[in-house]
Amino acid sequence: MHNKMKILVASLLAFGAFAATSAQADVLISSGSATAGSTSAFGPTTGTSYVSDGRYVNDAAGNSASAYAWGNDHGTYRADSSGQGTFDSTAVFHRTLQVINGNAAATQYSLNFFIYYGYLSIENWAGVSGSGATGYDLSIKRNGSTSLFGSSAHLDSSGNLTVNNALNGAQLYSSGSGYSYNWNGTYVTLDLGVLGAGESMNIDFDLVTTASGSYAVQGYSCGYYGEYGGEVPSVMSDAYGDYGGTCYQTGQVTGALGDPADLSSTLPPGGVNFVVSSTPLNQVPAPGSLSLLGVGLGAMALARRRRR
Repeated sequence: MHNKMKILVASLLAFGAFAATSAQADVLISSGSATAGSTSAFGPTTGTSYVSDGRYVNDAAGNSASAYAWGNDHGTYRADSSGQGTFDSTAVFHRTLQVINGNAAATQYSLNFFIYYGYLSIENWAGVSGSGATGYDLSIKRNGSTSLFGSSAHLDSSGNLTVNNALNGAQLYSSGSGYSYNWNGTYVTLDLGVLGAGESMNIDFDLVTTASGSYAVQGYSCGYYGEYGGEVPSVMSDAYGDYGGTCYQTGQVTGALGDPADLSSTLPPGGVNFVVSSTPLNQVPAPGSLSLLGVGLGAMALARRRRR
């Protein structure tokens, strides 16, 4: 009986070895633009494992803007937009993951991923005239049209907040000189549906952050060596690290979501990243595996005859 079990187990292991896994292919894109007196755009750039790009612009009147986006095939990503004064900034990270059913049977798929911490912030410490706004939009779609997941938040300098599908721990705060909206990391599992044998689908992951402002900029004489903006935050100085010169103060706006470390090997907390898992349905043995199973059963029958 012991030998029979060994043969059966070996046969079943050989049978299981024929279950094919799903093939996957990645397309990663980082893009965006920053405008403050002049416009500087970047992207799209594509790569199979890691992309990163960004822009910073400023002008002589004290306005500045930056946009930055990066991501990798481990599942980490970030889009970050910010600026001061009168500006406009947009950062985009896009990922298309192709999933191919290499199994011999229809297969159920699911997607596990992690939405990073982030924040929206609008501050006007100097009390200058003007306004600002910032936000993020995150969407996941199947084959470019079927929405699987969406989350967004948009904040203006009056404290008005519009949210769709708030993330874990999301809260709006008032600092007296502005507002911020922060959230915690959020784990998500999505049902991607069923693919027949040999069928494929594309999963599109899009993250966009925006920040804009139309604040007045006040210039004043920098007061001492190494001062950057005097007693209130400023956007730039023509005398950083020197005596005198002109410093500026104005409103500041930032919208950011994602891993700030910018390390291509970084995994999300707990190691949960952008992973597709599969479960074959009504699995039918391939001809080769049936032959192996037959060999195993035949060996069992032969062993039984020898005992008799």
